[in-house]
Amino acid sequence: MHLSRLALFCSLSLNTLATQAASLDTLPEPGLWISESTTLINGIDMQARMREMRENMLKTLPPEQRALAEEMLGSEGQVGERQCITAEAAQTMADPDALLADARENMPNCDLKVEQVSGDALQFSGQCNDPDGFTGDLSGRVQVVSSREMRSTFNGNGSYALPAGLMGDNAGASNGEVKLEHSQVSRWNDADCGNTPAL
Repeated sequence: MHLSRLALFCSLSLNTLATQAASLDTLPEPGLWISESTTLINGIDMQARMREMRENMLKTLPPEQRALAEEMLGSEGQVGERQCITAEAAQTMADPDALLADARENMPNCDLKVEQVSGDALQFSGQCNDPDGFTGDLSGRVQVVSSREMRSTFNGNGSYALPAGLMGDNAGASNGEVKLEHSQVSRWNDADCGNTPAL
């Protein structure tokens, strides 16, 4: 399992969140959105673990290489994942079929379905079968608070291909049973996306 797969699995993109927005006729406001999330695997905070692993890796580098690595990895002080939603992308998010197709393309080993839509919330469930990642059951909830805020949570129970060192400095690679808990809040930040690539 690569860290990018972990990030993909553990982060519901704004596209996926907007599936609920389309059901409610509420579109995300175009501009820069920032998502902050917490992901626990068997109770271990993965964001904190990634920061720890990053710092441990940087400590081993000579000063010149460390400066270059810090530039490539970005600033640790930067909070949240930044995404730019254009006006065109916001309109596209009104098409649930296009959004579902996008989710299937981004998570080809997961079969997600809507369980219930009520008020401003959507509940979903699904199953993933990724031999290089997570295999098991998922359930979650997405809430559109407004055109400037969306929230999501999901839980998973199954097995996960964990690389050596992910669960602790001395932890070996494993494919054991895991409990995943993820929560995310996405908020509109600014009409100007700056250098953030468009969605």
